[in-house]
Amino acid sequence: MVRQLRSAFTPDALATFDETMDEVCRELLADGVLSPAAFGAGQTRTRLARKLITCASGGWSAVQIKQLLLRALRNERSAALRKTGSRGNGRSHF
Repeated sequence: MVRQLRSAFTPDALATFDETMDEVCRELLADGVLSPAAFGAGQTRTRLARKLITCASGGWSAVQIKQLLLRALRNERSAALRKTGSRGNGRSHF
């Protein structure tokens, strides 16, 4: 049986997470990595939140978490584009 560890965060940390997620989403929208339709989708925020919690559990600072999230999602987008062999219109379904 695999035991899953739980992390607890203070209200201040959770507020910082929310701000970080918003900043990351805005930057990805501006870069065309995230589509406007995906921005409002709960699935995208859930994926982003999971990645954020993983980074936060590792002891990274808010700035480092933001950079890691941006890099990870941009890399996912690049990999998806390479896989399809198409650049399309630069928008993603993230």
